[in-house]
Amino acid sequence: MGLSDFTHAPHLKVTIAGVTFDYLLYHFRLAYSGFEHAEIVEGGESFSALTSGLQNALWSLGGAPRDHRTDSLSAAFRNLNADTAQDMTDRYEALCAHYGMKASRNNRAASPTRTARSKDPMAI
Repeated sequence: MGLSDFTHAPHLKVTIAGVTFDYLLYHFRLAYSGFEHAEIVEGGESFSALTSGLQNALWSLGGAPRDHRTDSLSAAFRNLNADTAQDMTDRYEALCAHYGMKASRNNRAASPTRTARSKDPMAI
């Protein structure tokens, strides 16, 4: 199972020319092997950031897991109201299908990589 999430890392205190750099980290990991991929994302949790991060992670891995899980990323799921909250977006569904993955999401209260982190001390 592959897990994707975006996270803030203010403790890293990244600066460019003395100016604080505002960014997110896209983080992908395999739940069982511990393979990880992370990359810097400028801007928010957009579909293009999810697509780029996931694609780069899968290329680095050399394949795709059978299942891909996220939390309630708006880039992947419609979170507008209770009726559509369970629906994944067509673009996210197509992205996962392109790589032969079945999409799912975890508990709304927890991110997938943070859930894995509690069980794996090697997670970022």
